[in-house]
Amino acid sequence: MASDDRNEEKAKYGCLIFRPSCLQFFNSMRWHVFWHCAFSFCEGFIVNGVINIIIVTLEKRYELTSQKSGMIASANDFGAAALLILVGYLGTYANKPRLMAAGMFLMSLGCLVFSLPQFIGDEYTYSISSTTANSSANVCSASNSSTGACSETSPKKNYEGYYSMLLLGNALIGIGAVPSFTLGLTYIEENSKVRSSPFYFGCTFCSAAVGVAVGYIAGAQTLSIFVDVDKIDTSNVSLTPFDPQWVGAWWIGILAGMGGFLLVLLPIVGYPKRLPGYDELQKEKISEAQNNSQKIYKEEENFGKSIKHLPRSLWLLAKNPAFVFIILGGTVEIFIIGGLATFGAKLFQEFFNIDIYEAGNLMGFITVPGSAGGMLFGGYIVKKFNLKCRGIIRFSCACLFLCMCLGPSFLASCPSQPIAGISTSYPTTRESSFISSCNSDCGCSTAGYEPVCDQNQIVYFSPCHAGCSGVSDVNGTKMYEGCSCINRTALSMTLTSGTCSDRCSWFYVFCVLLFLMMFLTFSTMSPTLTAMFRCIPPQQRSLGIGIQLTFGRLLGTTPGPIFLGAILDSTCSVWQESCGAKGNCWIYDKWPLGIRLMLWWMGTKVVGFILLLIASFVYNPEVVKEEDEVEVRNEKTEKSAIDNPVFSILDENSYNTKM
Repeated sequence: MASDDRNEEKAKYGCLIFRPSCLQFFNSMRWHVFWHCAFSFCEGFIVNGVINIIIVTLEKRYELTSQKSGMIASANDFGAAALLILVGYLGTYANKPRLMAAGMFLMSLGCLVFSLPQFIGDEYTYSISSTTANSSANVCSASNSSTGACSETSPKKNYEGYYSMLLLGNALIGIGAVPSFTLGLTYIEENSKVRSSPFYFGCTFCSAAVGVAVGYIAGAQTLSIFVDVDKIDTSNVSLTPFDPQWVGAWWIGILAGMGGFLLVLLPIVGYPKRLPGYDELQKEKISEAQNNSQKIYKEEENFGKSIKHLPRSLWLLAKNPAFVFIILGGTVEIFIIGGLATFGAKLFQEFFNIDIYEAGNLMGFITVPGSAGGMLFGGYIVKKFNLKCRGIIRFSCACLFLCMCLGPSFLASCPSQPIAGISTSYPTTRESSFISSCNSDCGCSTAGYEPVCDQNQIVYFSPCHAGCSGVSDVNGTKMYEGCSCINRTALSMTLTSGTCSDRCSWFYVFCVLLFLMMFLTFSTMSPTLTAMFRCIPPQQRSLGIGIQLTFGRLLGTTPGPIFLGAILDSTCSVWQESCGAKGNCWIYDKWPLGIRLMLWWMGTKVVGFILLLIASFVYNPEVVKEEDEVEVRNEKTEKSAIDNPVFSILDENSYNTKM
């Protein structure tokens, strides 16, 4: 009796000896899912929302290529990948909520490290033509350096230390999320009914998607504030949020996320190792495991409780072909999501001539109904039709095939005005090289991008590249003097700031197509996770999801942003050159970029489709082999959704057995 009382006390909500009765209403799966959703929201807000929308800003602020900025996004997976399997294995018999809370504290520490470059670094400097003392910065002058070489007054900037902090901070955020992704989802699966767990998974994924959307929108709002608002009087800043060199306050959203993680860990830490009613639930559950590896757990009572059993446990999963192909198929999807989430806003900016503020808002508004709706839809379909493991896999295959057909969407873009020296010649010289005879003595560099266009809608990289030797302010309007590349005779003229390019009807078409692409892609998330859980024994589920996330990070979200960043860099027309070193890309060639993105999208979708299709064929529960005759009789007599060839919904009693 004393032992039962102790077990009952341990099953109460609270921490240590503080387990008041007034808090016990929290001790249910619904409330745990609520707090898990709150965590998923915060994680999505930071990792796939704020960090992704500020990537372009970090490129400008710390002079990074897209491949390097992709490394920042991928750093979230570096440390996590090494710990996922270990935490998933050893955490099987641990108090999962407490490990989740410890991870959340580490994530808040990672947010602090990520934001440090702003507070320990120097003020942001930029190059722009103006009527101030530094007005010669971006106009034609013999004292300029065409290679962006450093002078004694402007020493070479070294951002390597700050870049390392960004990598380390995001790596800590990724490591901290490991317990919640591996043990947290397993905790939900263990303590909920079979029909309810797919819906709960959908809720957590949906919350993450909403967090991503809010992160995009909130991050976009903060980017309209100048980066050094904490250091200088921003009323004296010559830039506006519409200037290409503008850098917004990227660090505000990161600090907000740090506070969110600290708040959510408090209710999570109070949950017991197992919720009340755990034992009864296990008796009611049906096994759909691929093989009889669970017999080992029955025959060997202590199997799986020591690290020495890890190799054998991994081998048992490796012998499960359905599990292997589900993992690989899901990894391909994660590869796509990782790249698109990181550079989605940048693609909007480049293809449709909008600023990063508007691009962030668009990604947020499309992400909410697209990804969140897709995940809820996928979980709902599994629950509504009571799909079994094979049916779930085939449903995911159908979504993948439809999504693959949308690949040509990346060919949609709005035309840009011709750029002198790149896509058209200079009016006065008819030369098509970037540095022409009309500006060869100006010392123009690509350190600062200040596009201007003339009355013929020809764009010039900067007033210096237009051959303008000076600038003056006449009633609030900039008047450029001696622009030899535009008109050799005019003493002064007015040029329009910006690229003079507007959005077109393709912008609205692409928004609809991107919504469909995200909806179909995320419709597979909850079903594939459910299928993975169904095809392995309960004792291996924490390890199984650890393996899934390890593959997803090592082969998905880690190389995904880097690979897409390399595609972007491969189509760059003009690079920033500062102090003789290459920085971020200023101008991309749209058509080659669209072609390469289409091939990237369709190729990865085809691979994912093939892998999941193979998984549906190799999936063969052990008990199905023992009851083939019963299954054949059922197929002949039952005419309902069971006969659906796409979803393959099989009667639960035809091949399942009580655990």
